[in-house]
Amino acid sequence: MTARMDPNYIISRVRRTLDNSLRDENYYMAHQLYKSLYSRYLAIQKKGDAIRTLFEGVIVLLDKHQNVSAIDLSQVFAKSLSTHRILPNDDIFEYIKNMFKKFGPSLSSERDAMLTTILQWTIDFCPEFPHGHPSLHKLIGFVYWSETNYSSAQYHYLRSTDGLGFAAMLVELHKTRGFKQEVDLFIAQVVLQGLCVRNKVIAQSTFQSYTKLHPAINDKPPYILPLLNFLCFLLKILDSGKLKTYVVLCEQYQTSLTRDPSYTEYLDKIGQLFFNVKPVERRPRQPNGLLGNLLSSLMSDCDHDAEPRPSSSRPMDVEPLD
Repeated sequence: MTARMDPNYIISRVRRTLDNSLRDENYYMAHQLYKSLYSRYLAIQKKGDAIRTLFEGVIVLLDKHQNVSAIDLSQVFAKSLSTHRILPNDDIFEYIKNMFKKFGPSLSSERDAMLTTILQWTIDFCPEFPHGHPSLHKLIGFVYWSETNYSSAQYHYLRSTDGLGFAAMLVELHKTRGFKQEVDLFIAQVVLQGLCVRNKVIAQSTFQSYTKLHPAINDKPPYILPLLNFLCFLLKILDSGKLKTYVVLCEQYQTSLTRDPSYTEYLDKIGQLFFNVKPVERRPRQPNGLLGNLLSSLMSDCDHDAEPRPSSSRPMDVEPLD
């Protein structure tokens, strides 16, 4: 094989032409040459170099305000991960995070489309993570946090395992946008939502970190705020699977649990996921409202299992709560 036929020699020539195109601000040509380099790397089985070339192209073209060309390369990047069976790894996740951040909020729909494709790639290769790889969710959550898009950050942190980072974001969110009396509501929503997406790790680690980081909370139980004690006990009894204990706990903290109407749906789902409660048709509203309905359903399940209804007057005597 002559030097001019050597694939590496051809790649070096394409690279020089690309550099010249960028220097001359011929961005259309640069766009095409990034694709050419990508294809040539694939032809010699250098998948890592091929993916890295697309990443480089996205960043460079965004810097040059060539958004359409950058979006095209990002789409090729996202699809290539599955097509060429690239295994999820931290290096690829770092590329994705940097591209996602570079797109910024002004190109939110385009970067969201890219991320949807990429998350499905992680699910396909890592089915143990049905919502997508937690390491990638952590990085995307951090990007959204840096943009003060707390709602989107929360969505991704809930599917990560970064309880410390999630808690730090929640403390910032409460301090900047919450009322003083809502300090427990911020973490309660996260713990309950985390359990509803079957992420017990994030629920537990975020609760522990939040109670340590937030200056308005004593970091060890018992807490002054009843809702925090409820969450602490709930996290302790999950592995027991004892429905009676769950019923007692919800009864004891019923007053605190009525502060947010959404808690009833979360608790219903948690009962199904962790305490084998069967979904039931909604009964006529009880005197205590929706939470009363839930407690009625839970106690009905206890009765169906031929378990005696526990006394609600002595909840702290139940072993899993100690």
